[in-house]
Amino acid sequence: MKIIKNQKSKKIIALLTDFGNKDGFVGSLKAVILSINPNIEIVDISHEVESFSILEASIILNATYKYFPKGTIFLSVVDPGVGTEREAIIVKTENYIFVSPNNGILTLPLKNEKIKEIVKIENKKYMLKSDTNTFHGRDIFAPVSAYISRGVALKNFGKKLKKDNLVIMKDIYPEEKEDRIIGKVIKFDKFGNAITNIDKIPENSKILFRDYQLKICNNFQEGDKYIPSLIKGSFGFYEIFLKENSAKDILNINLFEEVIILK
Repeated sequence: MKIIKNQKSKKIIALLTDFGNKDGFVGSLKAVILSINPNIEIVDISHEVESFSILEASIILNATYKYFPKGTIFLSVVDPGVGTEREAIIVKTENYIFVSPNNGILTLPLKNEKIKEIVKIENKKYMLKSDTNTFHGRDIFAPVSAYISRGVALKNFGKKLKKDNLVIMKDIYPEEKEDRIIGKVIKFDKFGNAITNIDKIPENSKILFRDYQLKICNNFQEGDKYIPSLIKGSFGFYEIFLKENSAKDILNINLFEEVIILK
């Protein structure tokens, strides 16, 4: 296969929202972006984030962003605080640019990224005029992302912020004690697997969920249809699963149920 070198690639804006695909909100975002930069490539990460779930958005963004080409702009909008005093921000890292509300949505992806610059979005020149305060995705985040893709310098959008100004979700990580780690279920995927917030397990640990002692499997076929097991999943966390079954439905698992690791 012949690879053509030095071919100028398109800029990419990747979208992540809880808008769904029913009401046309996603179409509005894309229309605004394309009206400002018709040469942009738009990629949909997902628009099916659980409504208002900043946590789930952070998990999905963290699981996907690193596979995009360097220079990708991530427009992430899960914004229960829309219209309030919460800040709209741009975060530039060594490889990417993130545009989002400052509400914790960037907690996981920024954990392993080197932050170069944070800017508060203030300049109305780069926003749409609107008589509503309920759709900042369309009126603020979409046009700002598009103007960035056209090369507008970040300093033009507003004042610089310090890292301390970033809102970080504190309870997203497991609680570590001397003899145990207390994790919890933080998301369910399409297959009913229960994703925990545990990404590392010490050797020779005992893993408990309810009355079950969970074994760690290398693949889903090593599990049981009715007895839960654990596997390191594609979100980067350990997941409780049933072989070819929905652990969520069969076991009636709830969000934030505890998983205990005895060291």
